[in-house]
Amino acid sequence: MARKNNFEKTKYKNIISLKDAGGKTYFYANFMLDGVSYQKKNLTKLFNATTAKQASDVLEQVKSDIRQNKNPFNGSRDGKVKDIVLESIDNRKPVGKDTAYKKSIKGFYYNYIDPVIGHLFLDKVNDEHVKKIMKSLEGFRKEYKQNLQILMYRIFEKEFRKGKISHNPFYDLDYGKHTSKSDFDTRLNEPIEDVARKLYKTALDFNKKYRLVLLMSVMLVRRVGELHQIRLNNIKKFSNGDWYILATKDITKSEIEEKYPLPMEIVNLLPLDVLEDEEYKDAPLFDFSMGSILLNYKKLVKEAKIDINEGYSLTSHDNRKMFLSILSFSGTDSDLADRCLSHSGKGGMKQVYLDVPYRIRKEIFEDWWDFLRIEK
Repeated sequence: MARKNNFEKTKYKNIISLKDAGGKTYFYANFMLDGVSYQKKNLTKLFNATTAKQASDVLEQVKSDIRQNKNPFNGSRDGKVKDIVLESIDNRKPVGKDTAYKKSIKGFYYNYIDPVIGHLFLDKVNDEHVKKIMKSLEGFRKEYKQNLQILMYRIFEKEFRKGKISHNPFYDLDYGKHTSKSDFDTRLNEPIEDVARKLYKTALDFNKKYRLVLLMSVMLVRRVGELHQIRLNNIKKFSNGDWYILATKDITKSEIEEKYPLPMEIVNLLPLDVLEDEEYKDAPLFDFSMGSILLNYKKLVKEAKIDINEGYSLTSHDNRKMFLSILSFSGTDSDLADRCLSHSGKGGMKQVYLDVPYRIRKEIFEDWWDFLRIEK
């Protein structure tokens, strides 16, 4: 057991340290505030402070909380950044498996984020902390800043939307951009209206095994990764007979529950005989890999005889771009059409508060389906 004289002073006021038998150093605070004495508060155990500087920063937050009549030691607040980020990484699919990607992203977190804010509660992270992290990434490839966006922006945006923090300090940053695809006029030798209709008509008669998922990609303009995760219990039916998909938070990129309608072309391909069977409720709708979906989308493009310039390509994600572009050209409000795509990127206050009723989104999808069905 450690004796009292094992404590050592640090250069930071009211912060002392103690090294245990295993060599781990713990940082404690002894301080008085408003006539109350607080002795040997273990800031390492309570707040993950791993350096004297972090302990000093934590102490200032603790004092601030006490002045606001909050008890910073009762553990009733939400977790600290380190706990939340590591849990978020561990919960990435496949859950329970420490993949190479997870190891890589954890390494990035420990190298660049944890030393600055790992010991803080989310509501204590401010713009200065974020600037310090961004500065540490200067000179690195843009992928480093994009890793920061993948890890931190979504976590803080989620808590902001819940009202647990007043703002997202990772919101308006230059993360570096992924290289954008060339526009359709550069890649294609025919109008995108013709391309969209060709894809739809070809999908109707495509290989039966992949016909449903390709039609869903074209008509529902959902991300392939989301379609691949749909389970039978995500497919629902209204009392009026209309079918829809309720995409739960665990399968949407935005991590927000989404509901979208289904056209009859898709309903007619669903395994209706097992949809309401309890035995199959958690079964996946598709029993093939996401890679095979992407491969067959390439085949779809080839069979549709899309006129693509040499050196360019058309991907399933382009369905979403065509949906937004074509509907906007035809007079649909672009913000409403964009809401149908469930974008998870930065959209400011408008994205947070723009709530488009299912009825309106269904009308927009029906406009899209009517457009695809037009015979030329």
